[in-house]
Amino acid sequence: MRKITVLMLIFLLSVTLVPVDAFAGSTTPEPPKEAPGSWAEGPPPNRIDPAKPALLFVHGLNSSAEVWTKNNNDMLQRARDAGYQTATINLYDANGTSQDMWDNGKLLADKIKVISNHFGKKLIVIAHSKGGVDTQTALVYNGAAPYVQRVITLSSPHHGSQLADLAYSSWAGWLADIIGSQNPGTSTLQTSYMKYFRSKTDALSNATTIPFFTFAGDSWSDGTASYILGGLYLSTFGKNDGVVTVDNAKLPGGRVVKVGPWDHAKVRTGSYVFSLIQPYLQANTPALNQEAEALSAASALTASALQSSYSEIDNSYFIRGGDYNGKASEILTIENGVKSIDLDWISDKRVSQLELIKPDGTREIINLKAGYDDEIFAGAWHHNAVIQNPKPGAYKLNVTLADQGAYLLIARYHAVQVPELKYKFNAVGPKLNLEPQDSKDSTNTVTQVTYQVQYYGDPQQGTPLAPKGLTLQQKTVNPTGQIELSKADKPGLYSVTYEINGTTEAGYPYRRTAVQSIYIDADGNKYVH
Repeated sequence: MRKITVLMLIFLLSVTLVPVDAFAGSTTPEPPKEAPGSWAEGPPPNRIDPAKPALLFVHGLNSSAEVWTKNNNDMLQRARDAGYQTATINLYDANGTSQDMWDNGKLLADKIKVISNHFGKKLIVIAHSKGGVDTQTALVYNGAAPYVQRVITLSSPHHGSQLADLAYSSWAGWLADIIGSQNPGTSTLQTSYMKYFRSKTDALSNATTIPFFTFAGDSWSDGTASYILGGLYLSTFGKNDGVVTVDNAKLPGGRVVKVGPWDHAKVRTGSYVFSLIQPYLQANTPALNQEAEALSAASALTASALQSSYSEIDNSYFIRGGDYNGKASEILTIENGVKSIDLDWISDKRVSQLELIKPDGTREIINLKAGYDDEIFAGAWHHNAVIQNPKPGAYKLNVTLADQGAYLLIARYHAVQVPELKYKFNAVGPKLNLEPQDSKDSTNTVTQVTYQVQYYGDPQQGTPLAPKGLTLQQKTVNPTGQIELSKADKPGLYSVTYEINGTTEAGYPYRRTAVQSIYIDADGNKYVH
């Protein structure tokens, strides 16, 4: 399992209990102003070159066309200065509810034809985040390919995002119900559904007709609250930009141009990336002459993506959530050997302080400054603190608010490694087989695993359920037991939330939470990332 870098740990653990300062750029987004499907031509260059393609900029999840110009984004200006005609478009996300790639892809395909005819030339699409998935859907499934020369994706979740999996965990339902974070767009960005999407899309002969070039970011520590805390969560899955891991931004059959020091906002900002994009806007470049080699590898990559894997269930997190009426409390069980714990208190309202009650009964008030989320948990506030070198025992977290609402607590443990659970997914049978990981460095043991299976409907059939989902099963098993999916008997998305309990060699209990997304298609095939 990939671990956070030593330098980042030094940064995070520099003081004993760290209240976080104001996050840069954390502002509440303005309400969208344009209707889905509306598009606008950018300022024309001083001289229009007929040989240069027009550029269409496509936004991502929970966003709109203005993302290319607001917050000092100079992407359109730099494109204009380089002599390119430009256009931006609003997808369904612009009216407040993100839609899946199927609906956005159809809308985008219709408008690509219109925009291409308007300019009288083919387009190069530059797509940020989920806009890259929407763009591929427009080309492969909705007939837009004849109007597009090539596509450049910027941190697009071609394999989904583990943050979308988190949004559908059993503990996130209360908060999701209030802020609306469980929507068709987020639903289909779960890693299991995107594995299904990849298996279907990459196998099509027209999937590699249009060249794709990808950029990805691997920096998040100096971004907004949602990127900092999203980056912390994703860091156990690999390098990331606060929303999407580098590995998940790689498109089978596409060419990775560069992985750079950008967060999820910087990667779409002209001053950071346009000079790197510009060579891929020209008709003939050395990079484009190598397209055939990259595209010919698509079938091999697709075959690899379909193979069953033997994977670990991450055990770094303790997750809780619920509703509150003036006050919310949670208990953290901390075992020996814990070096630090990163706390992310996500709630629908801003919190000014958090009370920490230690095992000895002493109380400490942690003053918090919040950051607004406009990505996966759009509409929520993040609050962060780091507890360093805590003594073993039970710690109580209290938050006082003046109203009713909901919250999600994510506590990431940096600890002496406790046994992890491995799973081997049987794509035919109805079970997940759990086996504890052998650990030569620790004699800590897993004593039991409690899991809850929830059903969230099938995006393919347009049958989403309530934000908390339909609970199908809840059961406690030993670590060598089997996770029954016998009631997962219909197509759709399922979320499995694991509660892992164990005891260290010194006799201290520990608790962890893990989240897994599973998709079952109409033929009964199961997909898990």
